[in-house]
Amino acid sequence: MKKTNRADFWTGISLIVLGILVWIITRDMPATELGINPGSYPRFIGMLLVILGIIESVSNIKGGYPEKGEKVDWKKFSLTAILAVGTFVYVKLLKLVGFPILTPFFMFGVMKLFGYKNNLKGAIISVIFAEGIFFLFYKVFMIFLPLGFLG
Repeated sequence: MKKTNRADFWTGISLIVLGILVWIITRDMPATELGINPGSYPRFIGMLLVILGIIESVSNIKGGYPEKGEKVDWKKFSLTAILAVGTFVYVKLLKLVGFPILTPFFMFGVMKLFGYKNNLKGAIISVIFAEGIFFLFYKVFMIFLPLGFLG
């Protein structure tokens, strides 16, 4: 019999709920006559979350209800909580400050939060990737990211 973990089971259930919520939240997004509309990508991701959540949950209950796993690692949990709060603040500041300026700082902060030690290399990577993403979306996909006070 395969050993299962309750955390994996409940993670699967959480993914299902999150996927359904994404689907519900995006149902009122404007539709386009041709091509992909603004809700298509989030709905696709929501559908994937539901499918993966079902797979995760079902694979964990095949051998019976999962047994308790290890105790919660509060240090890792606090890092995740800090990342969640930081992401919320990032999203709230995005329109005001703008993607090209704010994103490198956010990326660098996440790298530092999870223990990346080389500050110079981290800063260079943050700037190059953030500006590369901005260029890709702005010029190639023609999806205009917030410019903040630059625009």
